[in-house]
Amino acid sequence: MLKLVWNVYFWLVFIPFTLAGLVILPFLLLADMVVAGRSAASALRRAIRLYGWVLTRVVPFMAPVEVTYEGTGLLPPVSIFVANHNSAIDPYLFGAIPVENGFVTTWPFKIPVYGFFMRLAGYVDASEGWEDVLQQCKKLLEAGSSVTIWPEGHRSRDQSLRRFRNGAFSLAAETGYPVVPVCIVGAGAVLPPGSRLMTPGRVKLVVLDPFYVEKGAERTESVRKLRLRIRSKMEQVLRKNGHFVSGCGNGTDVAE
Repeated sequence: MLKLVWNVYFWLVFIPFTLAGLVILPFLLLADMVVAGRSAASALRRAIRLYGWVLTRVVPFMAPVEVTYEGTGLLPPVSIFVANHNSAIDPYLFGAIPVENGFVTTWPFKIPVYGFFMRLAGYVDASEGWEDVLQQCKKLLEAGSSVTIWPEGHRSRDQSLRRFRNGAFSLAAETGYPVVPVCIVGAGAVLPPGSRLMTPGRVKLVVLDPFYVEKGAERTESVRKLRLRIRSKMEQVLRKNGHFVSGCGNGTDVAE
């Protein structure tokens, strides 16, 4: 019964809020572009982040998404975020992190309206191939926007932490920007792959200190070491927060 009530409540809030957001979006963009001098894509990324913040911090008023920081809690101005991926709600959760951000993803581009705005915002379609993804990510970073890449490549259907692909870490080696791991706890229980209804639950983001590519090492080896270091740290933090972390482990190198 509680599950049904939550879903009815969510959609009754989500749909009007989204429609209202579309109405006021042009005014938000214009204000950001004129007052702050930002590009249209940058202003749209910030508006999308605000949209995500409301959906994760305001709409679930009884259990807003919690964000904690391990270590210094200081985020670099621009970084490459990597996170475990268990649920369709994961991209929205990044609205709770106060940075301008662009995503590397695939299936959301196929959603009407969403796909249109994602392209306007400069988000990156991973299905276009690694070289194209690399160049688009470089443009985002150089424009002052962080980038989020799901290193597992897709949602984990059993909530385990899967093998990490090299993409995000190769991007860090290519550009010199730090990698900031984010551990998502609880999202897979709220809306697991294949489910059409959300289950009430608490979601937490644990944002870790930035990692940097090892200097002086051969590039392939430095990418491998960075990937393994970050996955090991994320596994440790996820376990500490009660998240199931079995799975494929670190052993096998996986290409982009």
